[in-house]
Amino acid sequence: MADIREQIKRKYGVDIETLNLFFLYKISGPDVTDQELEQAFAKKRKSWSQFLNSPREDKAAQARQHLEAADRYEAVLRDPSLRKALYAYYQKSGDGTGDASLDFAREFFGIVGKTRRIRRQEIDFFFEYFPEQRKSRQSILEMLKTEFKVSKLDARGADGGEDERDEKKKKSALVADQFDRSTLLGIRKCQAYLTKAAAIGTTAVQFPGVSESLYRFLDLENCRDIESLRTLVKAGREKASGLRLDGGQEYTPVLDLYNKLDELLDQNDVFYNFKEFKLLVKFPNLTPYMYEIVEARERTIADLARVAQREYGFRDQYDFLFSYFLTMYSKFGIYDNGIRKMMKDAERKQGRQKFLDKVDRILGREKTEPLPPCFTPLFFLAYLPVYLTFGVFELVKLIVWNLRYIAIPAAVPAALWLARATFGFVGYELPSWSRFSLRELTARLCAGMGMPAALEMAVTLFFIAAVIALPVILGVCCLWDSATKLRKEFDWKGIERTFWMILNQFKRQFKNRLERRRIFTLTRMLLAVLINAVLFTGVFLYARDLSGNLSWKLRQILWE
Repeated sequence: MADIREQIKRKYGVDIETLNLFFLYKISGPDVTDQELEQAFAKKRKSWSQFLNSPREDKAAQARQHLEAADRYEAVLRDPSLRKALYAYYQKSGDGTGDASLDFAREFFGIVGKTRRIRRQEIDFFFEYFPEQRKSRQSILEMLKTEFKVSKLDARGADGGEDERDEKKKKSALVADQFDRSTLLGIRKCQAYLTKAAAIGTTAVQFPGVSESLYRFLDLENCRDIESLRTLVKAGREKASGLRLDGGQEYTPVLDLYNKLDELLDQNDVFYNFKEFKLLVKFPNLTPYMYEIVEARERTIADLARVAQREYGFRDQYDFLFSYFLTMYSKFGIYDNGIRKMMKDAERKQGRQKFLDKVDRILGREKTEPLPPCFTPLFFLAYLPVYLTFGVFELVKLIVWNLRYIAIPAAVPAALWLARATFGFVGYELPSWSRFSLRELTARLCAGMGMPAALEMAVTLFFIAAVIALPVILGVCCLWDSATKLRKEFDWKGIERTFWMILNQFKRQFKNRLERRRIFTLTRMLLAVLINAVLFTGVFLYARDLSGNLSWKLRQILWE
């Protein structure tokens, strides 16, 4: 394996250890036709030519470098025997690196697979977040097929590079509580820029600490808020830009780093969760696990703590729980039902007040002075529509968050209702044996019911399974998957934080108005209470009549 690497490097000047030509040109295997090969070459040359005019200097430089070496890349792949040897090299990843990649992927998907079904999206994110694993992609996919029984996989897919989509989170009026995928990949890209800058020795003179981690380079330990980091990034960006304009090409990675950081700091999830953002930068190797995990159980915490101890030197499981997990799990939409007992133990260990303060910070509840007791009911009644809207949202959230656990018990009443509705709709008359008690049915079976009765029973059971059992099972599976997707991909906590922020703002305005114009403010609030009372009385009466009519029609449709 080392011979083929040295042979290609000596003859063509291409290091196949750091560059996977099959993934670069998106070639699925060594047995491609000459026509397919030429089409892949032309497509990639066209893509590189387009990126020459990219506003991103790193993209343009990378495309220029690939175009200059394109003839050598193509010469390697045009040789059939060399192409087969190269494919075998990539599958084994040479010099033992393949085994390390497989072990890492096996551990990662082993932890993630205990909490969810591994799909193509999870695998693509793995290769996006860990680009160094792409050279072993084929071996990892084969491992996933054989050991994890993941189907519908091939060597193609999101391999980053020039064709990577730039996923930017749109600005929103809502407070963001969960971290977006683009933010996580953006932090990883910043780390890559810093690594590239550290490899250039001269950059350390102008930017001390470039060889340190991103957390230390940005001195995030001493950044108390996002504005202080903005100031630091702005100063570094201006300095790197000036050096770059003076002909310092070696400062391009540093400039790209500051440009990417400036872009990240404009995103809502970073702005509203700056303390948690600092933890993302400090412990980046834990991020992909948190992003992929759906439901945390005690064994999940144990597995994550083992990774955290190995990567970052956490003392034990509780140190990991206190210092990282309790703060971060809600930012990734992770179910906590399986670790409630562990969280209660953590609450006792840390102290109740400290734990509740942490929860308040996670939910974004500001510590504001309460309203005077005599005005609290008035404020509640005046802003009753806001409270009711949030109450409906909380009810929907409660249902969705527990839909995974409701789905299976709900299968029993659903099956009973479906049976009655189906048999009533088709006019099917159940056989006499189905109305017996279990004891009577057992006695008849023991006495021998004869072949016609046994055949009738078999046909009926098959009909029940086909018409009732299969739809119920499919419905439960769909509910389970939908609930998981809604929990992970919808920012429920962000809406809660938005509500608390709006409510606290209303309270502050109410207190300020009371201090300035008490009589006028109370008059306005009483008028709002009166209007709310009239509106809700009308809505209640209309809803009562409507529900009575609907229930009568539903009974007719379902049971008659």
